[in-house]
Amino acid sequence: MSTSQINTLTLYKNINNAAAGIAAYQSARRLGIIETLRDGQKTAGEIAQAIDANPRRVALLLDVLVGLMIVERYQDDYALSQMVQLLTAHDIDLGESRLRKLDSYIKTTDDVEDLRDTYRQRITSTQWQVSPSAMQVAKFLQLSEQTTSLNILDIGCGTGVWSLSIAHTDPESKITFLDNEEPIQTAVETAESIGMQGRIQSVVGDPLTSQLPTGEFNLVIVANLLHLLDSDEQKRLIQNTVPTLSPGGRLVIIDVFPGQDAGDVSRALFALDLELHVPSGKLVDPIDLKTMLEESGLVSPKYSHLNEVPHIYGIMVAQKESF
Repeated sequence: MSTSQINTLTLYKNINNAAAGIAAYQSARRLGIIETLRDGQKTAGEIAQAIDANPRRVALLLDVLVGLMIVERYQDDYALSQMVQLLTAHDIDLGESRLRKLDSYIKTTDDVEDLRDTYRQRITSTQWQVSPSAMQVAKFLQLSEQTTSLNILDIGCGTGVWSLSIAHTDPESKITFLDNEEPIQTAVETAESIGMQGRIQSVVGDPLTSQLPTGEFNLVIVANLLHLLDSDEQKRLIQNTVPTLSPGGRLVIIDVFPGQDAGDVSRALFALDLELHVPSGKLVDPIDLKTMLEESGLVSPKYSHLNEVPHIYGIMVAQKESF
């Protein structure tokens, strides 16, 4: 067989296995196997008894789940993998319930329900996934060359993963979290868990409307927020942010941007998920963003990909002129 024929067969088999694997996982979830294993490892017989099912057929399904690394096997016992332990805490059905409306969304021009708050809560709950990218931001900012301690404002902080990764490199740094009450509570708890209590302040409020101190922060972060806003809201947020910067301070915008081939599928799924739940949301174009920053009075906008899993994030940094 030719190389192209082998590649075609390989692709077919990969797609076939992926589809079958998802079906196997969803069946295990609906039957109660996943929930049963969340209570601790069990034999196939014990699982079958717990869900009132055929032990031999349960064992066959478990072998598929082992091959998918959803379940781990220890002699006669089965246990959920660490990956699935994390998954089941936030997205147990792999988005099945969210995607039920996909067919009607594609076929019609009807407006979808605006679920911006629910969508953002879900995305925030999985921000642990961006930790490798967050660590790369700290390197990208070249903080070893920073001569003064960081005073960071994290607008729309979520769990605080982006600003905390940066501040962790500077023992004298301080962070002010700005967000709604629930994400701020999570961000503060995260900060305390890594020994940063006493270096944190918080402001509960809407990032678009809250009044903030002027000229106080030498680093302002807006992460995973612009794509939730329409163009006018994006411009207004940036314009409201500029006065918070001290002379020479930097505005750091982190969001989902095009350009990394390894992230093409993840980014396309992200864009689809966004429009299903936030009708006014849109992915940010780095060229448009550069123009917005310059029109807001910031200088030297510089863009870079964050070349870490999931390969969809980028960073734009612009500076306030020194006087």
